[in-house]
Amino acid sequence: MAKDFYATLGVERGASADEIKKAYRKLAMEFHPDRNPGDKSAEERFKDVSEAYAVLSDPDKRKQFDAFGSDRFGERFSTEDILRDFNLDDILSQFGMKSSGWGGFSFRRGGPGGAGGGGSIFDMFGGGGGGRPPAERPPVGANAEVPLAVSFYEAMHGSERQLQVRIDGEQRDLTVRVPAGIRTGKKLRVKGKGHMGPGGHGDLMLTVSVAEDERFEREGDDLHTNCQVLFSDLLLGGTITVQTLSGDRRLKVKPGTASGTRLRIRGAGAPILGKSEQHGDLYVRLEVAPPEALDDSQRAAAEALRESGL
Repeated sequence: MAKDFYATLGVERGASADEIKKAYRKLAMEFHPDRNPGDKSAEERFKDVSEAYAVLSDPDKRKQFDAFGSDRFGERFSTEDILRDFNLDDILSQFGMKSSGWGGFSFRRGGPGGAGGGGSIFDMFGGGGGGRPPAERPPVGANAEVPLAVSFYEAMHGSERQLQVRIDGEQRDLTVRVPAGIRTGKKLRVKGKGHMGPGGHGDLMLTVSVAEDERFEREGDDLHTNCQVLFSDLLLGGTITVQTLSGDRRLKVKPGTASGTRLRIRGAGAPILGKSEQHGDLYVRLEVAPPEALDDSQRAAAEALRESGL
């Protein structure tokens, strides 16, 4: 069933991190099992609000929840994915609350002797496996690996792709989000779409290859491009037009600029993966573009420059 984590915490979708934290603190204190001994409904509510806080307090998980929506987010991320490395004791201690022996868990897979001296928090949450210890659960199938070729434009701006893949003799129709800033060699994970095993499907791993672009060369998060200019622009200074990912930009060239000089446009490079609002820089290399043929006036001007020592 789809979970609306905002509704679970009773906050608006645009709530600040501080508002989310305050809402969770209030609900965690209200439904903490130590304060509601034997009350199963309170324990379930505590589980729900903790899972909601694990998502909404993590900027990356919250961004994906907002982008996918509750249904598609639930298809991609299990409770174990959400709660992995989310330490409940640390969170409760920030609020002045103690585990009292009950909360001695961290949101990690593991048995007795783990963080806080308790068992795995997945035991408390049922572990998605009918309450059996993790070691007794049948293994899921192997991950399936499929190549995914994307255009340079998709890598720079992000996209949503409709794919058809064949795994274990079965054709599967998928919708995959290609994040802005992706680069060759990175993998996109589609949960539960891999090979079948006794405990269910493994994941589908899409290995990305990004096509080259004739205008831009990428180095990390920076882009490099060439711009042909007139000799007079370098000699006397002027304004040139440069192509960027977001359209043409006008740049000023100082008088006496040498051919081969690189100009930097801050924040006009490739988007940073996972931080699409942040970009690298764009470096523009200035190159003199001599005309293929000179008319009489141009030839006379060039000869005059040579005679003057320029």
